[in-house]
Amino acid sequence: MKNRLIELVNIWGEYEEKNPNLTIEEFCVSYLAENAPQTIHESDDKNIPINGQLAALVGKLNKYASLYCKKALAYVGLDNIEDWIYLISLHEMGTPKKSELIYEMLSEFPSGIDVIKRLVKAALVEEFPDEQDKRSKRLKITQKGIAVLYESFPYMNKVGSMAFDTMTEGEKTMVLNVLKRLDNFHAGHYKNIRNAAFEEAFATLAKYHAPQT
Repeated sequence: MKNRLIELVNIWGEYEEKNPNLTIEEFCVSYLAENAPQTIHESDDKNIPINGQLAALVGKLNKYASLYCKKALAYVGLDNIEDWIYLISLHEMGTPKKSELIYEMLSEFPSGIDVIKRLVKAALVEEFPDEQDKRSKRLKITQKGIAVLYESFPYMNKVGSMAFDTMTEGEKTMVLNVLKRLDNFHAGHYKNIRNAAFEEAFATLAKYHAPQT
């Protein structure tokens, strides 16, 4: 037991030298991820690389969650999860310009405008002129929009339970920490590569690739 403890401390020391700002939580996540037992997946037989498996699983999990959300949001008169997320973001942002909200949502401008039009038509959002820039309009969630949000929360909590409660609290925390790290990384580069060509975007992000073991 003593030798294994010393081994763990030494590993922590190596991690800290390479990543001086690494927290204990981040170290634990990294250590567990790198030392997780190798599981054989059905897709391994098809020679699909791990990055391909990750991309496919994220997309598949998103479809499951979208299905559950659509069923839940029908109770409050919303058709899809994107409209709900726009409402949430607008509620948090206050009175942003249309372009600012669309950028925050990582949407293409035409599709973002379509979402805003739906929300305005449903009287969940109102638009008004920007006093500093007469060419722009700002947005604000209405009292009806706030009421719809609060009415939706119990249903969306159940969606979270449907999607994630097969995991333990410890597993949820570990997954959340990993996803937060990914989100922080991509958010930090999104502005610079949004309009870049694919190879340029790849080269920019490739500089930060983790060393392969």
